[in-house]
Amino acid sequence: MLLPRHLRFGTPAKVLLAFITLVLYLSFPFTNTHPPSAFASPREHDRLSNAPLSELVDIYEQVRIGLLDAKHYDSKAATEKLRSPTYLPDGSINLDADFPAYLNRLRRFVDSHFQHVPRDIHEGARNSLKDMIRRLPPTSRPDTFPSKVWSTHPFGLDGVEEGFELWQKLLPVPLSPRLADRISKQRNVDFLRPAREGSQWEVTVTDDNGLDKWMSQWTAEKLSRGIVGEGEWASFWGKLEHGVLRADVFRYMSMFTEGGIYSDSDTMAAAAVTSQQPKDRLNPRATLDTEDTQHNHTSTISHESHLSRRAPIQTLDDPSTILNPDISIVLAIEWDSAIGRTWSMWKQWTWFRFRRSWPDCCFPRGLEMVQNLLVSKPFHPIMLDTLATIAELVESGVARQLSPLDLTGPGPFSDAVFRYLLVQYGATPDDLRALRGPVRIGDVIILQEEAWHAPSKAIQRLLSHVKSLGSKLGDKDPWRFGLGWSDWQSGGIKVAYHGLTGIWKGKG
Repeated sequence: MLLPRHLRFGTPAKVLLAFITLVLYLSFPFTNTHPPSAFASPREHDRLSNAPLSELVDIYEQVRIGLLDAKHYDSKAATEKLRSPTYLPDGSINLDADFPAYLNRLRRFVDSHFQHVPRDIHEGARNSLKDMIRRLPPTSRPDTFPSKVWSTHPFGLDGVEEGFELWQKLLPVPLSPRLADRISKQRNVDFLRPAREGSQWEVTVTDDNGLDKWMSQWTAEKLSRGIVGEGEWASFWGKLEHGVLRADVFRYMSMFTEGGIYSDSDTMAAAAVTSQQPKDRLNPRATLDTEDTQHNHTSTISHESHLSRRAPIQTLDDPSTILNPDISIVLAIEWDSAIGRTWSMWKQWTWFRFRRSWPDCCFPRGLEMVQNLLVSKPFHPIMLDTLATIAELVESGVARQLSPLDLTGPGPFSDAVFRYLLVQYGATPDDLRALRGPVRIGDVIILQEEAWHAPSKAIQRLLSHVKSLGSKLGDKDPWRFGLGWSDWQSGGIKVAYHGLTGIWKGKG
């Protein structure tokens, strides 16, 4: 969470007070009404600045619940609209906004599956939940973004698609001054050093044997595909019958324990993925008049601001990329059925979209998150929740009735994203509909639909450009499309290409 500069190193009470203030604006369903505020009175503001952390946590929860009540949020209606399961395997409500229920479920999973893992992983899992209890910006995750790329292929690095090598070639190269200045004109922002100066990156593409090895290392159990072992993880891993299922679990586990970038072997960067940043905070459709935005560049909105739907609701004071210590994860929307039914999104209308939007079919969820490309710091609750859900589905026997997309794919992953946004920020799935560009919700950046799906011509042109540079790669700007590809139909810039080869399907 990005905090005002004068509160960056304040007391926990001050930090949480600023956090609560921002939540009022991050999630309130703005129309022409103004959000309620617990801080309208300067005297009350001063009192809360010195209040104990426990009181502020209670106020934070009251504000979050109040926001959801104002939106008339109903969990069962939300699951029906998304085509998500109404209940989780343990009988709890899927998209429940109840924070204690969410926390207790993940705590049980940590207690059952992370007791005997390496110490740093055990502590990271437990601390990720403690951060949520304190309602403070995460302290269990490192400030720096891990310079690692993870991927899977049955033949390891030898089997990846042409263009995958761009991760290794381009990520270490410093951004040109022109591109770096588009992120921030301030040259002394310490966390942007990797972007301005470059950094060393490690790329790992693992095969079937490597999956067993890495999972064994992270769980401190002997895991072998096709063999149901005695430990919690060994039993779970052995019950995953197909390679696509194990590859999915690996992507979430690698992001939870190590962090960095997970990329399918047919996915490649068309722009600097780590430099993507939103200009606005949620509510994505809540905006200020243009004249207000010209004079208001602070990290909060004044209560007197007139609300309309034309300009960004607020500008962000610091660059909100994954390199920022306050940002933990970058996600993108894979599919949004609402776009095909929203007049203002007509530029993205196609026959393909109409055939799927109006009957709301053909995707596991009506609003679905991308999981072929993940950008995350370690120990994020979204990854922990996804692993917990898959384990519950496998151990309960429900897995036999599900397709890979609903067992380990975008189905359970999307639900985990929505649950986190609900219980942590009071943001609902409807808040993410018909996005025109990236937005930020607390420690989460969400890119609009198709951000990870640049056209094939974009990646071919980038490949040709990089080859033409040859030995001058480090001296000239390799990113041909700047911070991303765009055309007149784009809902926002596109920063990665997905080949959709489906190499893992049908592999045992």
